[in-house]
Amino acid sequence: MGLFDFLRRSPKPSLATAMGGRYDGRPLLILLENYVLSAIGNLAPDKEQLVASITQRIFGGDTDWRGTLRTTLQLGGSLDDSLRQMWAENQQRAQQSGVKLGPEEFARMIADQNFAHLLSPLSSGPSSQPSSGS
Repeated sequence: MGLFDFLRRSPKPSLATAMGGRYDGRPLLILLENYVLSAIGNLAPDKEQLVASITQRIFGGDTDWRGTLRTTLQLGGSLDDSLRQMWAENQQRAQQSGVKLGPEEFARMIADQNFAHLLSPLSSGPSSQPSSGS
């Protein structure tokens, strides 16, 4: 089983179906995925403006919404360059494997593999508390 076998599966379901509860209780995930898309040059201008506005409302900062997220989440100043390098490398690997890796899939993969520690779900009440273990 190769790194990109998940891309060869049967036809893709609609985005809403595929994402199911992916973002439930994890609003930061949306910002992080859009951060990745923006850093690799694949975020539409209208979405860029929307994410900038949301980031400013939540975290403050100026028009450099990615800078605000980097500072707030302590992501490091070289993150954008690293993401662009990973995008180029993964595009090459995907091509060598005979599959297409889209920017959205890449953004999800990066968020899942690199930002998981930032993405704990919101508490939904007492059931989310660890049991005392009898």
